Amino acid sequence: MKQRTYALKDAERIVPLLRSIGREIKARRRAAEEMRKHLDVLRTGPRAEGGAQSVEHLEAQIAVHLREMRSAEIELERLGCRLDVEHPLRILIPSPNGDWAFDGHLEDTRFYVSRSDGAPSTPSTSS
Repeated sequence: MKQRTYALKDAERIVPLLRSIGREIKARRRAAEEMRKHLDVLRTGPRAEGGAQSVEHLEAQIAVHLREMRSAEIELERLGCRLDVEHPLRILIPSPNGDWAFDGHLEDTRFYVSRSDGAPSTPSTSS
């Protein structure tokens, strides 16, 4: 299968979708982490009435968030994009010369070519 690549103009066209996917991943990651902390407290603290149900409910909610995060990652893959392993909220967009990296605040779009050593080149700002 041939990998899709994006010129800068093409990458700019998918920015609204990338923002949406990025927001969802960030929100679900944050929610799952908060629920994990709460779950740890429930598991290590004194057992309260209904505590087992609370634990089961939190575990189910965490599973939903993890499943939906994976669905968002699959959507990125369908676009030919992926999350950067070293910077989990950075989205890598394949270009003919490497990857465009989409990161920063989701409202402030910046593209730059991601170098092989992981360091960014000079950003190109888009509106």
